Amino acid sequence: MKKTLFLLAVVFYLGAFPLYAFDFGLVFSQDAGLGKPAFDFEKTKFDIFGALMPRLTALLGETGSLYISAAISYKAASGADTFVIPELTRTDVNFNLGNVNLNIGRMFYSDPLGITANGLFDGAQISIITRNGNIHIGGWYTGFLYRERAAITMTDNELQSSYDKVDYDDFANTYFAPPRVLTALEYDNPFIAGFVSLKTSIIAQFDIGDKKLNSQYLTAALSVPGKFCIFDLGGCFEIIEYDDKITPAFAANGGLTFLLPTKLEKHIKLSGRYSSGVFIDKDENKIIDAFLPITTVPQGELVEAKFSGLSLLSLDFTGRLAKSLSANAAFTYFIRHDNGTYGYYPVTEGDSNGFFLGAEIFGRLIWTVSTGINLNLGTGIFIPALGNVAPDADVLWRVKLNLVISIF
Repeated sequence: MKKTLFLLAVVFYLGAFPLYAFDFGLVFSQDAGLGKPAFDFEKTKFDIFGALMPRLTALLGETGSLYISAAISYKAASGADTFVIPELTRTDVNFNLGNVNLNIGRMFYSDPLGITANGLFDGAQISIITRNGNIHIGGWYTGFLYRERAAITMTDNELQSSYDKVDYDDFANTYFAPPRVLTALEYDNPFIAGFVSLKTSIIAQFDIGDKKLNSQYLTAALSVPGKFCIFDLGGCFEIIEYDDKITPAFAANGGLTFLLPTKLEKHIKLSGRYSSGVFIDKDENKIIDAFLPITTVPQGELVEAKFSGLSLLSLDFTGRLAKSLSANAAFTYFIRHDNGTYGYYPVTEGDSNGFFLGAEIFGRLIWTVSTGINLNLGTGIFIPALGNVAPDADVLWRVKLNLVISIF
């Protein structure tokens, strides 16, 4: 049934509107990596990932536009089977009606902090543009998305099933993401007092699976630019409804970006990010829960941790070294807030009561070879010995090469 509805939706996008002018593009991306992955400290693994991504854009009369994109990706790794995945990626119809904008289809959505809901969703969003800010109202469904791209792992079962590869003999149960309904009401104003940017949102998530886990989020983000720096601050208050219980959770982040006075653009950023862990009172009652995002946005390049019961402190440099060469380097320290939420970490017996996970150092070079060709080289290490959770664990390391060819 899901597969039939999915195909009908594609036919609707392709055939419902006359195309007055169109443009075609193609992107090929190829990754190759070598290293010790986060969940297997004993083996060095080689892996490759590639994707071919065509896209079509077209005008629909004087007010509308159509965007269709897809992807055929493949993965292979040491000791694992190669598999190929087809996807319908961003595919939407947009109507610009003056002060009102309507978007329908598979679109990208992100909450103001980018930590609660961040990715592709199927649905509709209407935006109302006013002199005093912009209002956005949206509603989406997740059950037609590809499971791995959607990255919805709110429950333990969803997390475990996210590691299962697609079985074409059982396509409906292994391809699609968990079925959830997402609604959002947002307000943003980029020019408060002429320079301050404010974004706020109220997001509600409803589980329509077998065992209900619902959640609501109140989020706000503030950005204040200066002559040589930018200050960012934001927070999220969450209500989790699960197993006939209601508990609160929290998340926050802040950053200070220094713009360096150099000919080529460079900046240094100090940032911190916090998500609450489980807090139990003396009577064994849970009074604060671990922050639970809708989509899993990986934290760190090597650890790729879920942002739940975790804090990160980062020092980051980004800048152009030459006209066609850019660089990024970051030092990030990881801290967990309880001994149960962040359980996917290789601890040794007797060391599981610590809270300091360790530090990650990662750098990347980005070379624009020519128009439409980019080559990226990234490498880094994660050092458990700088923490007290598993100080005797092996160092994680990874080298990654990425080639992107774009044809427009």
